Amino acid sequence: MFSASSLLAFGLGGAVTVSVAWWRTARVRAHLLNREQARAEAELEERAHALKTQGERRVSRALERVTRNAERDARRAEALSEDEARLTDLQHALEERALRQEARQEAVEERSQAHKERGRAVKAQRSALKGLHTTSLSKLEERAETTRDALSTELKAGYEAQAELDAQRNAQQLMIHTEGYAPQRAHELLSLNCQRYDDPRPAERLMGYVSLPRSTKKREALLHTDGALISALGEVTGVEFVLEGEREPRLALRNAPESFTKEVARLTFDRWLQGGLLTEQALRTHHRKAQTLLERQCHEAGASAARRLNLKRVHPEILYLVGKLLFRTSYTQNQWQHAIEAAELSGLIAEEIGLDPTLAKRATLLHDIGKVLWAETEAVGSHAVSGAAFARERGELPEVIHPIAAHHHDEAPSSALAYLVIASDTLSGARPGARRETSEAFSQHVEQLEGLCTGLPHVRHHMVIQGGREVRLQLDERRYTDLEVARLGERLAVEIEDECVFPGQIKVTALRELVSYATAHTRRRYADPHAQHQVISSLGDRLSGGAWRGGEVRG
Repeated sequence: MFSASSLLAFGLGGAVTVSVAWWRTARVRAHLLNREQARAEAELEERAHALKTQGERRVSRALERVTRNAERDARRAEALSEDEARLTDLQHALEERALRQEARQEAVEERSQAHKERGRAVKAQRSALKGLHTTSLSKLEERAETTRDALSTELKAGYEAQAELDAQRNAQQLMIHTEGYAPQRAHELLSLNCQRYDDPRPAERLMGYVSLPRSTKKREALLHTDGALISALGEVTGVEFVLEGEREPRLALRNAPESFTKEVARLTFDRWLQGGLLTEQALRTHHRKAQTLLERQCHEAGASAARRLNLKRVHPEILYLVGKLLFRTSYTQNQWQHAIEAAELSGLIAEEIGLDPTLAKRATLLHDIGKVLWAETEAVGSHAVSGAAFARERGELPEVIHPIAAHHHDEAPSSALAYLVIASDTLSGARPGARRETSEAFSQHVEQLEGLCTGLPHVRHHMVIQGGREVRLQLDERRYTDLEVARLGERLAVEIEDECVFPGQIKVTALRELVSYATAHTRRRYADPHAQHQVISSLGDRLSGGAWRGGEVRG
């Protein structure tokens, strides 16, 4: 057991320990409080300093605003004072101007009054002068024994007669000079421009036949006894395929409406043979593709011709017709090349004679587009007329349309450009090497036409002109009436269609003209009235005879 002293000592030690612990705790708390108090005071000082700084800034800004407003108000006040001074000056100036305007108005009124008075004086003087002029003119007319109007008419007539004589004299001299110099100048122009133009491409000749396939199987299928495939060829392409030749058989293309259709048929046949199966369905497919391909080539050829000649704004349908000339020939001359060549020559000649070369090239390039208008040309009988109508419907220039219609004299040429197109067309087609045709074939064609004309009754003269493209008949006017002449021309046209083979058209012109002349003699006298009556009766019988059926008298 513990003794009392031990307990006392233990209690005193615990009390001391507790006291020391409490003292330390109180000391720590006091230190913490002092530190917190110091931090709080520092924060208060910082906040007070920040608030003081912020307040000072706000006060300075307010003072600055007040200062600026005061300065602005001062400037506005100065501007207002200046404006008031300027307005005052303007008001004084306006008042002075109004005074000057009033003074000027008074001066103008004074001048106007003076002018009015002067105008009255001038009118009075004019009236006096007019009266004096009238009096003087009357005295002059009395002394000259004529009037002013008569004299003026006489002088005018004299001047007009002199001017007409001078014009006739100058025109006659110009005509004499032109007639003497024109052939030489024309020859020089044609020779010069032929030398300037150079196009070495040879003429092309489109093929009128196709070769049979080398494959025995395809050849036997094509030449089968029933002829179903050849019949299908003609039905699909619109061209008749005829077998000809013994040693080397081939299929000739006959009865094609135009050369473009024939070329489509030829290309269709070649692609059909190369395609594999010889069926009608494959034939129709190849025909459609061949037609699309050639139409694309036509568009490209027309655009190429326009680019080569530097022509702008030509209707696409017209260029398509120009491109179709690529598949047409005339006496072995390719018509697309002929159109470009003639257009180039026309432009060169136009530069020499002072015409528009672009317009000349345009008219010459389009002059033969009617040759590919098969149905239209058959309807009117002339590719020149049908081509001009097509160009007119597509909005072509009138200066271009007329040369197209007149380049074969279907329409009378009435412009220098029309004659230039005719000359260029002839120069391109008639130059050496341009076209090839055997003289035997041409002579045979002309003889065949002349034979048909010779077989017609009561024909005085017949002519085959324009290279066999026109036949003219001069009929006996006593044997034909006007209606019979028309029927005879139609009958000859039908005979030519049945008997002759020719490209394009042949125009038949039948002429019937009755001309009568009579002479009146001034010295002839009839002593016997009965004799005079007999002469007049005889003349009347001659005029009323059967030879005058449907005719008319010209004398």
